[in-house]
Amino acid sequence: MNLRLAALALSLMAAPAMAKPIAFPDRFDSIGTPVSSLKTSEGRTVHYTDTGEAGWRPMLFVGGAGTSGRAAELVAFLDTLRRRLKVRIITVERNGLGDTAYDPNWTFADYTSEVQQVLGHLGIGQFSLVAISGGGAYAGHIAAAMPERITSWHMLAAIAQAPADSSMCSAPLPALEANLTEQTGAPRVFQAKPPEGMASKVRGFVDRAADEGAHAYFIAGQHGDTRGVVREYRRFCDAPAPVKAFPAPAYFTYGEADKVVPPAQGEFWASTVAGRVTFRRYPGEGHDVQYRHWDQVLLDVAGYGSQTLVCTKGRARLLPGLVQAADLPKGTTAGVCAWNTKEPNHGGQ
Repeated sequence: MNLRLAALALSLMAAPAMAKPIAFPDRFDSIGTPVSSLKTSEGRTVHYTDTGEAGWRPMLFVGGAGTSGRAAELVAFLDTLRRRLKVRIITVERNGLGDTAYDPNWTFADYTSEVQQVLGHLGIGQFSLVAISGGGAYAGHIAAAMPERITSWHMLAAIAQAPADSSMCSAPLPALEANLTEQTGAPRVFQAKPPEGMASKVRGFVDRAADEGAHAYFIAGQHGDTRGVVREYRRFCDAPAPVKAFPAPAYFTYGEADKVVPPAQGEFWASTVAGRVTFRRYPGEGHDVQYRHWDQVLLDVAGYGSQTLVCTKGRARLLPGLVQAADLPKGTTAGVCAWNTKEPNHGGQ
């Protein structure tokens, strides 16, 4: 009898006391925005992504040079904020990248047409236009072609035109293709990030960037085909888009230390705007500015562009008006407070 009581006592001690019932999910979690396709009126198959939330603010996102239609996944580290602000992101993939076949005759005008057709297919009339880095050249043509549909224009370290003396503009195409074999053949190597940049701030960013490179250059069996990205770089040597007195509010974000796309490129775009211009400058920051201040861009898209997001004493808040980073009080930093923590980099570097 004593042995039975002892066994019962042990079993009761081992069982969880008043365990809470498990709340089982009724839907699956997202593991990435799917790539969809559309046959255009010109007979091309264009690929696009759409986070798909009906009734939310549509944002057309134009990724940097050599990126696929899934480039918006690189800014998913602030997806919780995007959802709270109810921003819907659409991307349209460019020629010879990702799932989209290479066409040697494809132009800026073709991309603009494809964007118009994808937006029409999705039933989207007005939208915010956001571009980073090399996507700026394409965004300029979109702004020129349909300014009346754009509710706000946002450029982050976004190019207008390559310098006239750039080797990209003068070198033979075969030489450029050979020079870019590292970018297309080994995305992990090409996408390596300095330890003090995004790699130290956003856990997994380096790996996600490498995944994006692999998607752009291998997903459709291209085996590192360089033609799409080479024509993309060469396209930047063309004259900038003929934007004329763009009427909507515009927001330009540039790093003062950016040697890839300096603020002068943003000043060119700003000169084309007839509406309100908000030019955010970040001293000491380089090309990472396109990701580092994505939180402020989401707020600008969502209608908070007249305020500045800062972190003070471990708490994020909005300051009224445009407050440049150089003018922030001591101990206050731009953006959400997560930027002030360091994440361990577990990504193969």
